[in-house]
Amino acid sequence: MSSPLLRTSRSLCSSCLRWRHHRLYVSHAALATSTFPKSSLQQTDTLSPSHAPEKAKSQKGFRAPSETKADQCTSLQSRNPLEPTRVDLYLASIHAAGLEPTLDDIERCRPNRHSSPESSKYAEEYNNLLDTLCRSFSKDQLRKFTELYQLDPIWTRSSRRKVEYAESIIEKQWNWPSLKELERRKRDRTEVVVKTFSVNPSQLFLILGKDGADLLQLSMQYNVHISLASNPLALRVEGLRGAMKQLTEHLSDMKKGIIDEIVELPSKQPIRQDLVQRISRLAGAYVENLGHKGKIRICAKDPEKMDIAKRLATRASTESQGSSSPLLCYLPTKPKLDHSVPPSFVPHTYSIYPFFSPRPLPWTTIKGGSFRVRRVADWLGAAATEDISKTGGLAGGQGKVVTKSEEPKDLEALLQSAPKTSGSDRLVTASFGHMVLASPSLTGHAMLNPPLKGNWILSKILKWLYTSNTPLMFVPSLPPTLLDTPPSNQKVLHRVLYRTLAESQSEKSLQQQLIKLELEFSMSDVASSRAGELEHSDSDRELAGDSVDIDYDTSSPLESLHDSTTFEQPSSNAKQTIPEVSVNVSEPTCLEGVESTLDVMMPDRPMDIQFAILDYTDLCAGAQPPVLVEYAKELRQFLTSQNGEAIQPQPPATFNFHGRTYFLQTSLSVRQAIEATQLPMGACEDLEQSVYARVITESLLDLESNQKSTSCQVMLDDKVGGQAWTQFLASCDHVTTVSFPAQNIKPDLSAS
Repeated sequence: MSSPLLRTSRSLCSSCLRWRHHRLYVSHAALATSTFPKSSLQQTDTLSPSHAPEKAKSQKGFRAPSETKADQCTSLQSRNPLEPTRVDLYLASIHAAGLEPTLDDIERCRPNRHSSPESSKYAEEYNNLLDTLCRSFSKDQLRKFTELYQLDPIWTRSSRRKVEYAESIIEKQWNWPSLKELERRKRDRTEVVVKTFSVNPSQLFLILGKDGADLLQLSMQYNVHISLASNPLALRVEGLRGAMKQLTEHLSDMKKGIIDEIVELPSKQPIRQDLVQRISRLAGAYVENLGHKGKIRICAKDPEKMDIAKRLATRASTESQGSSSPLLCYLPTKPKLDHSVPPSFVPHTYSIYPFFSPRPLPWTTIKGGSFRVRRVADWLGAAATEDISKTGGLAGGQGKVVTKSEEPKDLEALLQSAPKTSGSDRLVTASFGHMVLASPSLTGHAMLNPPLKGNWILSKILKWLYTSNTPLMFVPSLPPTLLDTPPSNQKVLHRVLYRTLAESQSEKSLQQQLIKLELEFSMSDVASSRAGELEHSDSDRELAGDSVDIDYDTSSPLESLHDSTTFEQPSSNAKQTIPEVSVNVSEPTCLEGVESTLDVMMPDRPMDIQFAILDYTDLCAGAQPPVLVEYAKELRQFLTSQNGEAIQPQPPATFNFHGRTYFLQTSLSVRQAIEATQLPMGACEDLEQSVYARVITESLLDLESNQKSTSCQVMLDDKVGGQAWTQFLASCDHVTTVSFPAQNIKPDLSAS
């Protein structure tokens, strides 16, 4: 006799199923989890007349409850686990009868509402609903529901599990928040993890940014703690799991976006290591030497920084291989001693003093100490500065000019007797500044200890300079006599200067081929009249030599032009009206020539002089280099355009012209002022016999390195006649000494 458990597995006839299909289908969820009592089985059997014989047989074989329980345990222990359960058989019978569930059936399981996803009840409600769907429907039925709901094919593919189909219906169709996503977000908000990111030197440099500013920004943006591990090189990051994922994506995208390029320098020589670091800081790109044949590797975040690094590297390479100017030293004549000065203090002694410039030194300067040779002041009366009223100065012709080997030279003969190129004009200028001795530092820090300690006679110092080959550099600056002088006839220029490079070390010459392009900017009458109110204060402050950091960042490359268009802020009661400024750009002037320079060290004066002789030829529009013509055209369009998103063009880094290769040396924004200063003739102090000399002062902004500087020049004017040379040297005496303050200023109307 079969047990009661086996009786429930017999098949029902089709007529009974059709008559009771709705009630049986609705109750199948309860049948899946409950056992069938004997009374229920007997009641079910009475509903079907066709099963009467089997019912009688079952009643005939009825046993005691204890025996039935024992038979059930024996049946459960002996049942094959691979055989289908009663629920499976029941659902299979429904399927055999052609009774498939519809969307209305599964929608009956959908709750009307759910708790807040942030509450603890939501997880319980979600799991209960998921359990109900999995127990009520088979895998194929749930998959069929996803297709009927027209979910994305990614959620209806046949390879998914049953619970995944149920989750897709709950989340994608019924729009319940994903429980897994909520748990993940909770872990991201609360769980702290530590992760290490491996980096190479170039990646680390670009991640750090200037002085670590970019790394600090990352730490603040993602609220993580970042430290550096040196061996191996890596970033150790500690923070919340969610922030760590975002930071990982950011670093991965940044590494993929780094561009890498190998550049061959024109000098075929590696760049100094201190210059490599400065170029990297100025350009915001990682630069390193590759070998000793003038190849460098540049890594940058974007093409703009890559281009800046290339230009700075080329400029540093050409300047280091450029021609060096010969050095002369001016020795003034010994003045007649007063009776109060003992003769034991003669001759004068000199020493190498630390040099501190009001402006940053050029970025190509050797990193270390900067020094200048100065005369030591005597205790009993003799000052440390030459008195040109007693010595006569350069214009008096009583002193002498010697080389480092103490060979006397005639300054006028050196400047006037230089061979002149046929068909060209000659321009002789004197620039004022300081001859600086650059002493490299082993530690890379600035130092105050001079390379030659103690007080020495000048011949001893000249001999040391001759034998030690200490590098000297002329640094232009504004003389103290013009600091309080209001500028006049000010104009704004854009100047681009190109020079050639000797093909070999043996071919270096004192002369260099150059091409100079200049464009002058002017404003409309409305803007210029308004800006004229601030011209004196702005220009005076600009030319006064206020200290500016070498990494000065400007809002616009042509900052000088924008400075001259600054307007006063109106009062709070007045209506603020800013006039429109229209910029007029002149036709470019271009000249080609040969330049030679001569440095004159003056340890008895506050400043030194650099003389320059330029034999040049003006190039008309049709004879100018085509690349410069195109650059001037694009720059004019940029300055006159009203489009605020226009990109400023960059001058070409190199080009060929007339069989020569020219390299960009400087790209400057210039504010130029021409001063007419009253100067005495030679050693004469009578102002009635004095003349007016033209002094050109310039405030310069290097558009490549964003470094500011000032310069002061005096030009030799051949129109004066025979007194031109004397007046030229007298102007040099006046500017390089502090004995004579600047006299009354007379505007130079002819230069406007």
